[in-house]
Amino acid sequence: MRPFSGPHAQRNNVIPFPTTRVRLQVVLPHRSCELPATQLRVLLHSPLGVYVVATEAVRQEIRVHLDIAPDDIDFTLHTLISTLSAATIGPLKRRSAAAKGR
Repeated sequence: MRPFSGPHAQRNNVIPFPTTRVRLQVVLPHRSCELPATQLRVLLHSPLGVYVVATEAVRQEIRVHLDIAPDDIDFTLHTLISTLSAATIGPLKRRSAAAKGR
């Protein structure tokens, strides 16, 4: 065997596949006796706060968009139902991780 003295060539033979993500819209209604941000504050301070990617206030509700991995759907739904029982859970929309950069 002869020792290799040239520069080390690094090979990257791993092909990255874009992971799929799921977008979930949750609507947080608020009663006239409470501040609109009360339920949003509860959501952001829950374990689901890390999934929040967008919020928007529309009339008497706050719409929250969650970006989750398909493996986290059960956890997300369970936590939403137990934490914010008045929230309306919208449809799941599949999206690609490549679309995140837009």
